[in-house]
Amino acid sequence: MRNFIYILIGFLGLNTNAQLINDESYLDLEFLKFKTELLHCVIQKDKEKLKGFLANRVLESKDTCGYPGCTKDEFIKYYFEENSEESWKNMLTILRFGFSRVEDENPNNIISHDKIIFQGPSYLKKVDRDNEIIVIGENVNIREKPSLKGKVIRQSSFEKFSCDCNIITMKKSTYQTVDGINWLEIKLKSGQAGYISVELTSYSLIKEMTIAKIDGKWKIISFFNSPGC
Repeated sequence: MRNFIYILIGFLGLNTNAQLINDESYLDLEFLKFKTELLHCVIQKDKEKLKGFLANRVLESKDTCGYPGCTKDEFIKYYFEENSEESWKNMLTILRFGFSRVEDENPNNIISHDKIIFQGPSYLKKVDRDNEIIVIGENVNIREKPSLKGKVIRQSSFEKFSCDCNIITMKKSTYQTVDGINWLEIKLKSGQAGYISVELTSYSLIKEMTIAKIDGKWKIISFFNSPGC
């Protein structure tokens, strides 16, 4: 339990050093409790317990369940049995970088819920995914070439950069695999191109998660790939 508390403090502490990552979970104490319990569940990789955090229908992007989304059992089967490690990792990453509190313009669309919702990861509303990425680590190397042998131009911590990240219009140089590492070409303020490991940027996480109140209880209502991914 002590180690779990240390992990939670570490996750919440990200906000003190990273303005782009602004977890607004604290704005609702009931939601903060929900998030803390969900984090514990995800760290333990407890599939049965996870069902209690889900709405009766969960919107998803695999096109496996059709309209109006997966039942709890279908969601667990498709995401946490057949491709479990990736799904646990994605959910943990979303929880790590927190949630934005927003008003849903269509709160009764598909799955009826209260108007106030929480969407994660929190940096989503601060990045244009087609043209920008955020470094999601500390002292991350930006290199002159897409290789571990490339000269380190500078280091970056939780910083935004421009990129040609639209999967349809990107150049061949935008995304490359060298030395077993996926590299993303970014643009520095000087205009110089730099290369950074995709795994250390917001580009590596295409999943979004929405949590809403249904009949007075917080529930996960969506877990999907963002538009354009």
